[in-house]
Amino acid sequence: MQSATLPDGRSVFCVNTYEVDFGAHEIFSDDLAAHGLSLPADGTYLDVGANIGLFSLYLRDHCPQARIIAFEPMQAVFAVLERNAAALVPPAQAIQLALGAEPGWAEFDYFPGVAALSTQNRAVGQTMAAGLRQLLGGGAIAGGDVQDVLERSGASQVAADTAFLDHLLRPETVRAQIDTLSAQMQALGIDRVDLLKIDTEGAEREVLAGLDEADWPKIQQMLVEVHLGEEVTEIMAEDLRRRGFRTSIGTHPLAQGGAAVFHIYAAR
Repeated sequence: MQSATLPDGRSVFCVNTYEVDFGAHEIFSDDLAAHGLSLPADGTYLDVGANIGLFSLYLRDHCPQARIIAFEPMQAVFAVLERNAAALVPPAQAIQLALGAEPGWAEFDYFPGVAALSTQNRAVGQTMAAGLRQLLGGGAIAGGDVQDVLERSGASQVAADTAFLDHLLRPETVRAQIDTLSAQMQALGIDRVDLLKIDTEGAEREVLAGLDEADWPKIQQMLVEVHLGEEVTEIMAEDLRRRGFRTSIGTHPLAQGGAAVFHIYAAR
């Protein structure tokens, strides 16, 4: 476990210091209000695929009385999340679980060098790793803000080291426990979710498949990161519209590296 400094000067625990700037840029620069989302100060928020907890920190900044529950299945990452969640005032609740279509156990590709890429969907992990390699190696033209982050993190300085990149982007296989979203809502006594954020590197449809029909009306807003391409993103957005949500779609910074990653913003 390491410590990193955010652009605003605050310290957080992390797995890899060089990941933190990129994650903070993605989360803290996203204007949720511009996409029709609101953050009630005392709402209930589910952070699914929380990684080290930067989105939970973002929520606490905006929602001082909120109930924040963060889910992360990877043991090494969860240990960091737990420390960061406990440091919030008031603390967030960290739960070591993946959420999916049904309870059980599954194998995941865990990337020790870039923990944010860890996934149950191997094809998605490989695509994201390739997109990151493109950005780092200059094979894709990064926007000015992303390029600034790459320079600030020191990533651009090591991008020419092929052996280092191979090591950085090499996954390990780990097993993790899965439960359904509805089962966790019941266990936690949740009857309203003001924002459900899903960032599970390719398992976003499985997370939603674990939501019973009776629980769908309890979800007021969603922020879903989709790693399955533009067509699937449109299909998911259309399904949400049929369920009474207004939706808009944005792109992820890694899309500049050729990884087809999108954000769905949905609100009733």
